[in-house]
Amino acid sequence: MLKFGIKSAILGSAVYYTVDKGVWKDSSTTAELYKELEEGVSPYVGELKKQIPYELPPLPSNDRISYLFKYYWNCGVKTTFRFLVDLPTHTTNAAVKTYGYISTSLEGGDQNKSPNEEQSKQ
Repeated sequence: MLKFGIKSAILGSAVYYTVDKGVWKDSSTTAELYKELEEGVSPYVGELKKQIPYELPPLPSNDRISYLFKYYWNCGVKTTFRFLVDLPTHTTNAAVKTYGYISTSLEGGDQNKSPNEEQSKQ
């Protein structure tokens, strides 16, 4: 329970911090925050680059991030609607298979009864 409380407190404080800084406001505020973050982190990144033996790739531009977000969002929307269009077919197929399974189980159940059970019914 303590572990859950700690995780909840960390998540709550992270959400509060992002709301306080304006991450969830309009896009211009978020872009300004991104620029401030990039300027604030750049001295530390410079020191880190000196310590790491290989070159780090540059951060993606806002245009690239926006394009990727739109692309994957659209893929998700298309997949969702493709599923909804095919839902009646999938439902019909599942109902037919379920009916067939149940009917064969019921027919097979009569054959598996012992002769004593059939005589006791009469």
